[in-house]
Amino acid sequence: MAVNPTSKILSKVVNSRVGLNFLANGRKYIHVTSAVTMPVKSGDKLPSVDLYENSPASKVNIAELTARKKVIIFGVPGAFTPGCSKTHLPGYVSDFDKFKSKGVDEIVCVSVNDPFVMAAWGKEHSADGKVRMLADTNGAFTKAMDLEKDLTGPLGSIRCQRFSMLVEDGVVKTANVEPDGTGLTCSLSNSLLSQL
Repeated sequence: MAVNPTSKILSKVVNSRVGLNFLANGRKYIHVTSAVTMPVKSGDKLPSVDLYENSPASKVNIAELTARKKVIIFGVPGAFTPGCSKTHLPGYVSDFDKFKSKGVDEIVCVSVNDPFVMAAWGKEHSADGKVRMLADTNGAFTKAMDLEKDLTGPLGSIRCQRFSMLVEDGVVKTANVEPDGTGLTCSLSNSLLSQL
């Protein structure tokens, strides 16, 4: 198979699709069919996107929330799911005082769910006054940060990858995205605490 020079970069391309061109003489050439995309990283500015707290009537613009503040944002695939409920959210709730002692102004949990579900989930885990439970109802924040994960099979829709980040004045300083999008390693509370 003859390979066109652009295929030499394929080993360096992340999250791109590969297609085949068939020429009249029967030779095949590999080509990249979509742009390279990477999830959120240090230095990225947060988008001006509205999330919802407690009800659809209570909008919270994430860019405004993080302006002139030091904020921890972590994202989960779904409220009330086992890993999110047993490990992820409880870790941030229990480490609230440790984060505050390091100058963190707010801790925010984001999930592609409705605000009523997020509020109920936060209440069940005593997050009130510690972790703000914000619903990314239509996935706008998740899409803008390139953190989408197709979980239509198990959870019924496109959801958010599991991640954590430190944001200062609207700019990402540290970003941890789970390699498989759902695992429980680098995005956990103790991992982020060690980076502060």
